Order: sequence, then structure tokens, then C-alpha cells
Amino acid sequence: MNRSDHRALLLVDLFGDFQFEDGEALARALKDAAPGIAAAAAGCRRQRIPVVYCNDNFGRWHDPWEAVLEFTAREGKEVSAELLAHLRPQPSDIVLLKSRHSAFYQTQLPALLEDLKTRELAVAGAATDACVMCSALDAHMRGLDVRVLEDATAAASPARHERALAHLRESLDIPVLPHVAWLGSAAAAPAR
Repeated sequence: MNRSDHRALLLVDLFGDFQFEDGEALARALKDAAPGIAAAAAGCRRQRIPVVYCNDNFGRWHDPWEAVLEFTAREGKEVSAELLAHLRPQPSDIVLLKSRHSAFYQTQLPALLEDLKTRELAVAGAATDACVMCSALDAHMRGLDVRVLEDATAAASPARHERALAHLRESLDIPVLPHVAWLGSAAAAPAR
């Protein structure tokens, strides 16, 4: 892959069964964010920016990622199957599984991003105030230039979503922007 801009898109926990407290509210919010997520991923693919999915494994330690995603569609709420149909990883994408909040914790993500020579990481997915925030914080602590895509993230309530984005923006100086702004800047990035 010819990548001169050293960017990547990390999509966190797009697929789930939503069988937990506030799960239905999160599922609705994620469904609302799905067009932004899909557009961000499609734009990255067009620009040859790697798209990396990192999803919870739901304790299914022996299953490959395809089986985990099918499990969420089969066992989850109706929206689970809709999200998988709309946001399913493409053959060019990379899919990792995780067992904790951060996409970095005990996964292959750090080695992958190093291999891709990633300097800038855009983070999107769910939940803004949990796994997205933890992953963005981990990326920031590892020295990556982090962006959070505000229209491609979701939380169980608008207030939780806005609080998380405000914390990232104000406390850590992590840019929070719409996916089109990030993709536009990706298209204009000079070759390094």
C-alpha cells in the first residue's frame, strides 16, 4: 500500500449485542452515527488510508473475528444486524479483537500502527465516553497525533457524548472534528 500521509482510521466497537444497561440508547446513537462512520471509512479507502476495526470479542476467545461479528448480529438487538450490514469491514480493512475498553490494551494494534508508520490516528465508534475515549487517550499517550471524529462517534446520551468530546478537546488538546474535515485534510496532506 502506497501511503504517503501516515494516517489511519480506527473504528472502535461498531458491533455489539447491546444487552447491557443503556445498550438500547447506545445502539440508537450508533445507528444515527452510522452514516458518518460509513462515509469516513469509504473516504479513507478511496484515499488508501488504512481502516482498522477493533471490536470487543464478547468472551468468544476461540472465534475468528467474522464469527464474533455474526454472533452480535444473531444474538443482539435488531440494530446489531443493521449495523453489521451497513458497516461490515471490507477486504482491504484490518480487523482486530479486544477484550477491554482500549483498542490498544493487549492487542496487536500498537505493532500494526508501527508497521504502517502511522503518525496520525482518527478515532471513531462507540462509546464516545468509554472505549473511544480510552483508545484516544492511549493513542495520545503513545505519541500519536490523535483526532476524534465527532459525527462518527456515539454515546448512550447526547450529554455523555458532548462531555467526552469536551474533555478530549479541552483537557488534552485532542482535535475533535467532523469526518469530512479530517478527510479533507488527509487529501491535502503533503508527501513525507
